[in-house]
Amino acid sequence: MVALQKAANTFDNSYFTTTQYDDLPGNRPHSGTVIGRFGSWKRSLKLIGIVGGRERRHSPADLIDNLEAAWKELGFRPGKRQIAAHGARISEGPYRRHWGSLLSAGERLAEFHDGRISREQLLAGNAASVPRVTIPLKDRWAVLKRDCYKCAKCGGSPSSDHTVELEVDHIHPVARGGGNSLENLQALCRKCNQGKKDR
Repeated sequence: MVALQKAANTFDNSYFTTTQYDDLPGNRPHSGTVIGRFGSWKRSLKLIGIVGGRERRHSPADLIDNLEAAWKELGFRPGKRQIAAHGARISEGPYRRHWGSLLSAGERLAEFHDGRISREQLLAGNAASVPRVTIPLKDRWAVLKRDCYKCAKCGGSPSSDHTVELEVDHIHPVARGGGNSLENLQALCRKCNQGKKDR
């Protein structure tokens, strides 16, 4: 509680996020520890007299500006891990809600820069986007077994290299109409899967 109050003094006793708290210099309990102790970040702050919260609603223009800034900073189209760590640190959620996915938002931004769509069309989003359905665990195992527990691109396998992490990937992306059929799924190592998303 003392550490949280000291952090609050840094922000003039106004609302601050877990990221802002964790980024402060010095030693203090991690925000996850604080949340675990008091139940939620908002409740933790309420105990020291800070009310409110992050009720930010990002406009489509804000989201596109952030995506563009992160893309320029990285030199490639950001994936969900990068978008949350660069620019304004906005998670992929708002992009998914407005464009169907972060990938789809990036594709629409590229179309805008190529002159194929207007800014209005870019910001309109994709109301008819295909919702992503989680791949059932039994199908994940079936794909890994079918692909001999090896990456379909580089052949990497956790059995020969403990640093290899396999993921189940959509060959034809969900954002472009791909489904969860076994024929549209493949085992990829994390590096190959991330490289595919970056392109």
